[in-house]
Order: sequence, then C-alpha cells, then structure tokens
Amino acid sequence: MPLDAESKGQSKLVDPTPQRKKYVTDLLFRFFSNQISYAQLAGLNQKELFQLAETGHIKLKHGRIDEAKQIFEALVKLDHKNPFYHACLGGTYQKMQQYVKAVYEYSETLNLKKNDLPSRVNRGEIYLKHKNFKKAAEDFRAAILADPAGKDIYANRARSLVIAIKRNLQKARPPKKPLASG
Repeated sequence: MPLDAESKGQSKLVDPTPQRKKYVTDLLFRFFSNQISYAQLAGLNQKELFQLAETGHIKLKHGRIDEAKQIFEALVKLDHKNPFYHACLGGTYQKMQQYVKAVYEYSETLNLKKNDLPSRVNRGEIYLKHKNFKKAAEDFRAAILADPAGKDIYANRARSLVIAIKRNLQKARPPKKPLASG
C-alpha cells in the first residue's frame, strides 16, 4: 500500500536519498551481524517494552506463570540484547522447574551483564539443586566477591548457601578417630 506524503516524510526507511539508503543499509548490516536487536532495528519504544516486562512480573507474582512466560519469551525475541529480559525469562523457567532453560537464560544474562548477581545466584542454586557443586561454588564465589561490603541481598543469599553447604558437609563426615598412642 503506497504511503501518503505525510507518512513518507515521517518514515526513515522510505526516503530515497543516498544518505537514507546508507542509513538503512548500515542498520540492516548491524542487525544481521547481531550488533543490534529487532527492537532497535524496528525502533520499538523501550519504555513500552519495559512496561510490558512489568506486566510480566505482575503476572508471575500472581501465579499466572504461563502468561508471564509468553511475555518474557516475546521480549527476549524482540530485544535479545537486553539482559533484564533474559533474567526475567530465566526466573520464569526456574519457577516452572524447567531448569535447563533457566540456566541457559541466566547464562545469556551473564554474557550480556557479567555482574548480574541475581542471575548468578539463581543459576548457582539450580546447579546446587542438581548436585553440580563445582559450578554452584563458582557462581556463589563470584557473587560473594562482587559484593565485598555484604550489602547486596543476592550476594548475602550466596553467603548463606555456602555456610549451609559447609555445615551439611561437616555433619555428613564421620567424626575423626583419635590417633592411638603406642
């Protein structure tokens, strides 16, 4: 359907000038080389996307997990470069006990935002639950080291889990026998 003169003037993509063609070509190149997301390519309003994420949080909080999952999956597809959306989807999968998907999303979050403590600790908890103690310890250690002052609630949760693990390991070990003297 042809655009009227006003719509053409508003569209960045329809203008046939060489500068606009270069702009569109560069934009498409950045999209196809995974430098920008679909949301950035299409010029979607970030504020509206965050409002949608808030809606997903409310649905998740009130037990409407499937609806929240649909929202966060859509947000990740629209803006795969946003670590917040991956973290939300990871939390949703974790709540649904889809742990492989949750670990994947938390890992994506950490690829985009290295010190995302909630994702690191949540991923560590999943590793711990599945007895992958080495990876759990790595995540908990990284979270604790990222917060030396002990102010972050997620780093403190990691500290508590490490203490609980140590106590359980100490209880599980048989007591040491005293050395017999000759």
